[in-house]
Amino acid sequence: MIKRIKSEKIVFPDGVRGGSIYIENGKIIAAGDAAMPYDEEYDFGGDLVLAGFTDIHTHGAAGYDYAEADEKGIIEAVKYSAKRGATGVMPTVSSSSFDKTYAALERIERAMHDERYGGIIKGAHLEGPYFSPKQSGAQDPEYITEPIEKDYKRIIGRFGGIIKRWDFAPERDKGGKFCEYLTKHGILPSAGHTDAKYDDMLVAMEKGCRLVTHLYSCTSTVTREKGYRKLGVTECAYLFDDLYAEIIADGKHLPEELIRLVFKLKRKDRIILITDSLKVAGTSAKEGKLGGVGYVIDDGVCKLTDGSAFAGSIATVERLIKVCIAAGIDITDIARAGAENPARLFGLCSGRIEKGYDADIIALDKEYGVKKAFIKGEELK
Repeated sequence: MIKRIKSEKIVFPDGVRGGSIYIENGKIIAAGDAAMPYDEEYDFGGDLVLAGFTDIHTHGAAGYDYAEADEKGIIEAVKYSAKRGATGVMPTVSSSSFDKTYAALERIERAMHDERYGGIIKGAHLEGPYFSPKQSGAQDPEYITEPIEKDYKRIIGRFGGIIKRWDFAPERDKGGKFCEYLTKHGILPSAGHTDAKYDDMLVAMEKGCRLVTHLYSCTSTVTREKGYRKLGVTECAYLFDDLYAEIIADGKHLPEELIRLVFKLKRKDRIILITDSLKVAGTSAKEGKLGGVGYVIDDGVCKLTDGSAFAGSIATVERLIKVCIAAGIDITDIARAGAENPARLFGLCSGRIEKGYDADIIALDKEYGVKKAFIKGEELK
């Protein structure tokens, strides 16, 4: 059966224009001005239609934490996010004990086999525990350590097929041994929660690091040593075009003016929008815990209980889009940063309204809320 999605405003890779998208067997078989017979139609009039986002950094939603929930809870969180624009999700597990991390990955793996919704999960994301104690943010300081070879080899030996990225502090990985091991096993190393300097990043990039975890949130900046200035990870994100950079575009972690700066300075094909949402996203909760770290929800963002730092967001893709629009970012660049760039980085066949790509598509209303979401051409209900 062939489906047709029609709109006066479809976000194609080269801009916004009217047209149609034809879908068969979960794939886009034609897009643009093409015309062909179809069996079912969705006509969105003047509403925006674009590729669904892939949220590569999210700890949970709808009351479920990906590190703690069972398979049913994981699927509920994934469904919540997908209905709000993230047609692809990488569940994030923050710094914890070896046993808890192992168990969380087992549950995520089982959820990935869910017949109806498992395909939304594009792999697992480990955020830690090989971080800088000075840049721990909301990571549980009890578990922060330098890379432990026997632990990461055992984790990768069992779950290497589902782990897509692993965040670490390059300065704690002397000689790049951990980073190199990740790369050899097809796992993307990402620099985060780090005090790394320029030389540390050179080693990490040589060993395969291609991503900076939530730029400006626990990423080092320029420091001075005996009067001489040293670049940090933040500056390296701009200096090196090969590096992708995540941003939490919720309007809190990064205010609108900082979002504009990122889009002005960084290559548009290397920016990735993320939510970094916690399980309280989509709930009325006023407080919560990320592992053993407590937080409160205040002014639309999660903060550590002592108010010293943000702990994560309550954002959805809808909010990312609305904030970026308010910041003056073009919708084509927003779609690229939310859908195309993460898909390219992780080798996914999604993220573009183009023939041959998965029909993971969202339609937005006039206020940029998600009107409908499609997973491989099937309306998500």
